[in-house]
Amino acid sequence: MALTIEPEIQIGESVGTENIIINNDKENSDYEVSVMTINHKDPVWGLDDEPEFLISLTGKNSYKFNLKKEDVSVTNLLAGGTAGSGVTVEEVKVNNDGYDATVKVKIAKLALTHTGSVNSVKISPEGIVSWDEALGSSAYEVKVMKDGWSYRTVIADESNTKAHKETMEVFGDVGKGPTGTEKDEKIKAQEKTMRVENVLEYDLKELVNESGNYRVVVVPLNGTNSMIRGDKVVSREVWLEPSVRES
Repeated sequence: MALTIEPEIQIGESVGTENIIINNDKENSDYEVSVMTINHKDPVWGLDDEPEFLISLTGKNSYKFNLKKEDVSVTNLLAGGTAGSGVTVEEVKVNNDGYDATVKVKIAKLALTHTGSVNSVKISPEGIVSWDEALGSSAYEVKVMKDGWSYRTVIADESNTKAHKETMEVFGDVGKGPTGTEKDEKIKAQEKTMRVENVLEYDLKELVNESGNYRVVVVPLNGTNSMIRGDKVVSREVWLEPSVRES
């Protein structure tokens, strides 16, 4: 039996907010699949976590399971090609006289397969792009848009960015949620709190050769496999003029 698991987990966000997709690769399957997260000791997902899931299999039309651990293979769709990534089948149990079964799996360390989130991107009138650091990312795709059209795409990393600490106002109880960010609807509270974040800066001035309205789209890239991408975040538009260069 071959299963695929697509675990959409945001590093730094609350356990229980993840979206786990299971596919058994059959259009007309003899059984249904569902999945649940096994209790996790910490309230948020961290870089070193190896999440465990319990996949439930329920037969249709009197279908009965006759499974052993070696009969089941599970592929992690987000694993990419990184060594040590993927998923391990830890246990297989057949229940209810064979009409139900469970498969316990553990996926690789999140630092290998996922990346955290960027919460906001800003452009200053001087052309400095800034965004909060995404955990698990060492580089970011920065797509520059001019007057609504794609203008340039660059990779921003430690070679071309500056970093500073910035105190930001966030929502919610940081002890229960990711970073208290307002997008975590399940734990959002009324109180506001202040949190120190790492903020990265990228200078657009060298790329701006024409006057216009500019915005950027920033996508965090996994620190070990740049093919694994996080969610994109879009800045507002800002009018920029070309830099004046000395002759």
